[in-house]
Amino acid sequence: MTADDWKREQLERHDEARLAGRADRAARTSVHGVIPGQFFAAASSECRDVFIDGHYYACISLSQAVAEGLAHFLGDFHKVGARKDPAKRVQRLHAKGVIRLTVLNAFLRIWGNDRNTFHHLNPDIPTDHPTLEGRAEECVKALLEIESEIFAFDTADGGRIAPRHPEYWPKDDPQHMRVFLRLSGH
Repeated sequence: MTADDWKREQLERHDEARLAGRADRAARTSVHGVIPGQFFAAASSECRDVFIDGHYYACISLSQAVAEGLAHFLGDFHKVGARKDPAKRVQRLHAKGVIRLTVLNAFLRIWGNDRNTFHHLNPDIPTDHPTLEGRAEECVKALLEIESEIFAFDTADGGRIAPRHPEYWPKDDPQHMRVFLRLSGH
């Protein structure tokens, strides 16, 4: 057996051993199936992917970063200040009627009181596996709440996407929007 064959076999065994956990985490979470093809789309999708794969530090940190990116996106669009304070920014967006209370609370849940702990890998960062898994799942679910509200859409004529907030969706021309498609059930 070559070294490459041995590595492949070890990876296959590792994948097989983790399959049940991955399937369980996939069943417990979802993503909003279509979001705008903006700068945050691919990173947002990776939040659930790393959760499913059991990479909880990555999931939490990336979810917190994506939430900040979405707060910047909305804040810049609606000309709301507090660029360096995302929590204040989403509170202002709520006060202005841009986001509902449920979305504000979802943003705040993602950041929790541990944003700096994960961002800076402070010594008080959790290391307990079930705690990390629960926190990561909370972040993925809160991100779904945010995206489901701000990127809500209906389907019209022949399955066309009709965004409820079309101003957030980039248009390449009058007939076509740039979208990012995701499998919500994988």
